[in-house]
Amino acid sequence: MEIVEWPAELFMQFVEGIARLVKAGGDGASSTARLGCLLLLIVLFVALRRWMLMYYAYKPGAVDVKMLVASVPDVEPNLEGLTAQFRKQLSETNLYPPTALPAEAPADNFLDLLGDVDLEPRKVWTSLLRLFSRLRPKIAYTVRGVLRVREQEPRFGITVTVTSYAIRGSRTEAIWGITWDEAVQDAGYWVMASLVPVTRASRRPPWQQWRGRDLPPELFAAYQQARELSSDRKFDDALDRYYEALRIDPTNLYLRTQIAGIQEQLWLHLDALETYYGALLLDGQSSAQRNARMGMGSWDPRRIFQRRYRWWRSGLLEARFRYAVVLGVAERTADQWCRSEAGKYPRREHARMEIRKALVPALAARHWRILMGLTPPGETRPFCWARERDAKLWLEKQLGEGGRREEIVRVIFLLACREEMRQLADDYPRLLRHLFQLRHPFSRAHGTLSRTSLRLDRDVWAPLRLARVEAQGGCEFKGLENPLRWDSLSAETLRRRVKRARGWLRVPRQWLAPEWHLWQDSYNAACAYAVGMNRFADQGAEHGAPDQGVEHGALADLAVEELENATHSDSSGLHHPLMRSWLLAEDPDLEELRQTDHFIRFERETYPHASPDRHRPRRPVWPEMTAYDQHLLSGCAEVMEHTWRLRGKQLPVESHQLAQWFSSDAELWRCVQRIAENEGRHWRDREKLLQKVREFADITLLVKCGLPARLPEMDDLLDNATWLSFDDARSHVEEAEREIKNRLDSMKSVVSERLNGSENPHSPIVLSVHWLTSVRRQGASSDFVTQAAVRLLCRDYEIAWRALRDQVDPDEDDTALLTAMHRFHDPNDRWWRALAVIRTGGAHNFRRAS
Repeated sequence: MEIVEWPAELFMQFVEGIARLVKAGGDGASSTARLGCLLLLIVLFVALRRWMLMYYAYKPGAVDVKMLVASVPDVEPNLEGLTAQFRKQLSETNLYPPTALPAEAPADNFLDLLGDVDLEPRKVWTSLLRLFSRLRPKIAYTVRGVLRVREQEPRFGITVTVTSYAIRGSRTEAIWGITWDEAVQDAGYWVMASLVPVTRASRRPPWQQWRGRDLPPELFAAYQQARELSSDRKFDDALDRYYEALRIDPTNLYLRTQIAGIQEQLWLHLDALETYYGALLLDGQSSAQRNARMGMGSWDPRRIFQRRYRWWRSGLLEARFRYAVVLGVAERTADQWCRSEAGKYPRREHARMEIRKALVPALAARHWRILMGLTPPGETRPFCWARERDAKLWLEKQLGEGGRREEIVRVIFLLACREEMRQLADDYPRLLRHLFQLRHPFSRAHGTLSRTSLRLDRDVWAPLRLARVEAQGGCEFKGLENPLRWDSLSAETLRRRVKRARGWLRVPRQWLAPEWHLWQDSYNAACAYAVGMNRFADQGAEHGAPDQGVEHGALADLAVEELENATHSDSSGLHHPLMRSWLLAEDPDLEELRQTDHFIRFERETYPHASPDRHRPRRPVWPEMTAYDQHLLSGCAEVMEHTWRLRGKQLPVESHQLAQWFSSDAELWRCVQRIAENEGRHWRDREKLLQKVREFADITLLVKCGLPARLPEMDDLLDNATWLSFDDARSHVEEAEREIKNRLDSMKSVVSERLNGSENPHSPIVLSVHWLTSVRRQGASSDFVTQAAVRLLCRDYEIAWRALRDQVDPDEDDTALLTAMHRFHDPNDRWWRALAVIRTGGAHNFRRAS
């Protein structure tokens, strides 16, 4: 009872003291006491008001975007539209939604704040209520802008001022652009780049390193644009913007991991491996310290107390996890490592060769310990710790250009994956992570990985993939120990191993672990079951044994059950749209599971679709990429077709302008040639074509023609194919892929500059160069080309680009481009030589040469 009586007594004394302060007469408090309490109240109010201002500036609170002001009368009619666009630009960042409502600006000092507060004794309670109603600030920042115009380029500008009422300061910058839209967009990025380092957004990725520093607006703009493009599946432009951001901030871990994530989605696993490896080097260690840490035991105390290794750094464990996963998907990574496509895709092969040259010594230095105790092919005795140099040399030989046997490379990658998973589980911050979850059970501040998911990958997923490679034969490592055997695998064995990896503390984890961890744990378990299905699928296809079909179905049931648990644990539904495409089409672990009726039923229940669900191709990215190449080439051809039609109306045209047209068109056709040669497999070629088209075409025309194109999802392709055949949509998708590849192959011989060792006279590149040479040779003066010549010339280019659209359309003539280029007029032809004649003094008229 004493525990209750003591607080109650203090509360009653406090109430009694308050009563004496407000009570008149002799029983009330003295004037000195009342004055002292009033001063104390004022001090408390000032401190609390100051704290709330700082809190709202850090949170941040509402941002008041004032109506833009025009410095010249000509801009006044556009004020409302530009202001609305400016507010929209700020709100689309999803960091600080500004308010467009009128808000009362807080006073500059405390006396102004008390300006309309009545302190009469008879109205003391009313005055106090009105006083404390001012404690909560209405806005945290105010943004003002002045529109300006100048004579020099860029002409359109906006002077932006950001005012903070917490620190009582402001920042001003003048932003200039070629158009008002560009100036307003850049001004919005500058405002956000000014606010991020002083708000709590700087504690979130990817801005932790910029807290309290000047964040470059170009970096913020590139990152925001890359995020938007990536969410729209415009991956080529997104990669270009991410690399631009990485150029400004090369030590940003999150930029690298996001680049690698897009590379994984595009099946550029070798590129992703290099990107993730570069991210691993941002751990605050030197090479010697990192090498020493890799050799530490599981419970070595130096793993926790080593000063320079920041294992608690948000994002580092996730980067290491994805690096291990890319190594573990050895059927893709090792295939890209060993495949030689120099004859078919020369530019892509050159990029892979450069990646291998950079990674061979790095992988050998990091993963030489995986050979300890093993006798690999070509060796007579096992490696030991004293043979570190020999182990590195053996790895460099097998991974280098002289080796590259896919069977050996796959085993090396899987052994490295298993070791990385073990290191990850050892480095997981056990005690601190669990204590943090007890205090904040729904927070994701320390990352998305859980110890259970790491144990599942270390003890089940990685050994399972290694066992599959061992069973396939062709490469034998003596002394290799694996707790899982592929030939004796069963559904019950795998279920018990998953249960053991999850541990006995599963029920309390359901109460304490964040939702993302529960989602990740169930998803990783589903991936392990799905990988195990491959054993019974392969043997069932060969022998057709009934028991193998039963085991296959049992594993499918277990995998789908775990996927259902994952979706049910995500009560917020935030992860469904994020993981939909990865789960349904992109994750390589689920390739076999996606072909089963169990998964199709799960998909229909979890991700309802307008059309009936169908079996997808095992590698959906290739049909998606082929359809993307078609959309990209068709869109660019449509843009250039309209551009040349408009150019034919721009008369008269100066010779240097005409030369620029020919030069730009030659560059565009070279980009088309590279895409045709590599079947669009090199993303740099696709991005280069987009950049060239943007340089010469109007932005409204790009939007009208659907550029930049988005990578279509497999569901979109299947929906379109359903119109042709509702029961065999997958065959139609695969047939369309083959047809587009054939058309790209036939287009390659038409566009190439050289054919059978000699110049191709009908190549659009060669013809553009011929016209460019003719204009430069005869157009030294500043005279004009005749109107009729320009019209006929532009007509040829218009027809050529229209023929390119037909060439990549499976429903059109596959010889459209070849026919159009045979009709294209060469300036060296005597019948059309007059097209290159420049008027001298305006005396000559165009006439057809006979």
